[in-house]
Amino acid sequence: MGLLVSARQTQDALDTTAFVCPMHPDYTLDIAGTCPRCGMALVRATPFDVRDYFLEFRTRPVRKDRPYGPPLVRAGEASTWNFAIRHPGTGMPVPSLEIVHERPYHLFVISQDMEHFQHIHPERQPDLTWTIDVTVPKAGYYTVLSDFLPTGGASQLISRPLVTAGYAGDLAGDSAHLVADTNPVKVVDDLTASVSFDPPTFVAGLYGHLIFHLTDTKTGRPITDLQTYLGAFGHTLIMSEDMLDYVHSHSLDILAGEDDDGVPQFIIPPGSDLEKLRGGPDVTFDGLMPKPGRYRAWTQFRRNDIVHTFTTTFTVAAP
Repeated sequence: MGLLVSARQTQDALDTTAFVCPMHPDYTLDIAGTCPRCGMALVRATPFDVRDYFLEFRTRPVRKDRPYGPPLVRAGEASTWNFAIRHPGTGMPVPSLEIVHERPYHLFVISQDMEHFQHIHPERQPDLTWTIDVTVPKAGYYTVLSDFLPTGGASQLISRPLVTAGYAGDLAGDSAHLVADTNPVKVVDDLTASVSFDPPTFVAGLYGHLIFHLTDTKTGRPITDLQTYLGAFGHTLIMSEDMLDYVHSHSLDILAGEDDDGVPQFIIPPGSDLEKLRGGPDVTFDGLMPKPGRYRAWTQFRRNDIVHTFTTTFTVAAP
């Protein structure tokens, strides 16, 4: 009888629906609303179902002279990547994904040495799979990270390995050996960023803030013409040195207030025309690193219709 009750309780938990923040899945409500941390609209989901969905990852060449060759990815050559998503309980194909920050599917491609980073978006096909053409710059081992929220399901952040053809290196020897930044100032084309942390040193298991102060590289003046990118004024992916833990975050959309009971002040007011909005010079992200160690963040901003990617490396202390 005890086993039967336990199984029923487990199934009830898996089937329980709530309104959840796509960026902070630990924040849930039983009614529709917005997240008090980032301002995102809550979506109906099953946030207590912690199972990974089944994700089948296949590749194929796109060259016309080799349409049926082995599914090998070669550095410098385009290949088509295909993703099939199935429900962990029924095994059925997932019919739809929620739109989260203007896209249903966020895909990250990161090299083993953490020097190469891509943030791209597969497109849905009639057979319910998702595909995209990708070119990786060099032979080696890559982590392919899928981020999506199945409609009515739970947020997914699923990693798959990829080893290119012609790779003869050593996986351990080619792994990342990160060194924390000593200079907080970063320059990418016409954007210069001064990076700070709150608290000054992140602590594992506690939320912290990654803060960017953006200026024009040529004039040194604080910028006020930052465009939105994927529905926010910035985007970041943070990964641990061992490439096992990830934080996918967008810039905070709520201004800090004196207390938690006041009316939230949105940086991007609900219903705004995102293409007309301009922001800057300060952009803040939050994140919770699960364990101590070194981490790398790839943070993206859009200005003059160009996406700029900044790399930040930092250390997280033990609690």
